[in-house]
Amino acid sequence: MGEESTQRHEVADEDDTPQSQPDPLVGAESRIDAWLHWLYLHGDRRAVSGLMLVATFVVSLTLIRSSLITPAEADDVVAISSTLIGGMLPFITVVLAINQLILSEEFGTTGAFFERIEETADFRKSIESHTGVRPSPAEPSALLRTLIEAKRRTTLGLQNVCSDAETELREDVEEFVSMTAPRDDDSIDSLGESTFGTFEVISVILHYNDPWQLQEVRKIREYHRFDLSAAADDQLERLEELLGDIHVARQYFKTVYMQQELADLSKILLYVGFPTLLAGAFIVLSYGNLLALELHPYVYVVVVAATITALFSPFAVLLAYVLRIATIARRTAADFGPFVLQQQLPREEVETSDAGD
Repeated sequence: MGEESTQRHEVADEDDTPQSQPDPLVGAESRIDAWLHWLYLHGDRRAVSGLMLVATFVVSLTLIRSSLITPAEADDVVAISSTLIGGMLPFITVVLAINQLILSEEFGTTGAFFERIEETADFRKSIESHTGVRPSPAEPSALLRTLIEAKRRTTLGLQNVCSDAETELREDVEEFVSMTAPRDDDSIDSLGESTFGTFEVISVILHYNDPWQLQEVRKIREYHRFDLSAAADDQLERLEELLGDIHVARQYFKTVYMQQELADLSKILLYVGFPTLLAGAFIVLSYGNLLALELHPYVYVVVVAATITALFSPFAVLLAYVLRIATIARRTAADFGPFVLQQQLPREEVETSDAGD
């Protein structure tokens, strides 16, 4: 083989440990990483918000015990409540901005809607042509599963037609299959048991990393262009087409999911914010009278801690949802076909790039 192929194998020969498809969301395997993934992505947003509120309640009790907050002083409690209520007012603007963002995608002329229908129909025809499944599934998770199954079959077909090819071509194809097959199988299993709207589908979208796969297919096609049979070249071309379809589907379904998350966020902010605002106003107006009742001191401690926690609840909800939305957007920001972030490359390629610099 040529110099390019030799360079391709130099690093691989140094380390014979099995590789797998690089995952843009996985770093070092540790409990901290697993906890951060749960906090930022996999955890139920209601549970994440609840944990933040529990932490707020505990911190409030600690501040009261340290005499930094004094429940016996009505002015202190009213000042804290008034400050938190004032901070809640911008949430009205936040909710309006979120709904305006969502509704902006729903408004349009008849011509715009007709173009959307035509573009969707063209995309579905492309999928049907590349997968052989007619009609293509309408449910997002089933459609993505169909694409990945077709890509998996094409990869195995490529391996089959290259079984008698040149040694280096056969080894590169087998390496590609071994690195991508586990992710394909996991994705197919996950999508078969999930419906769109659950985070399991989005987890597949985030972890699949089709830009890296597309780059590997392009490498095989370029490095071995003189050794490829017509059948192998056809399989590689079909792989590129399927990976392109998967990429478009991933990006579209991710966008729809984020719109749903924003809609849920705006509703929950209203559900939580309105009663919280009333409770805060009650404390501001009536806490002095409550102190005049001379109840047990622990009652005032709990009332103050609960009030601070309740007034913080809209912030906790916003933080929990924005953490996931921002993480999803950050992790997929550079997913544009063959362009791959350095952090998504296999360790061997990153080390080679750094050594070259």
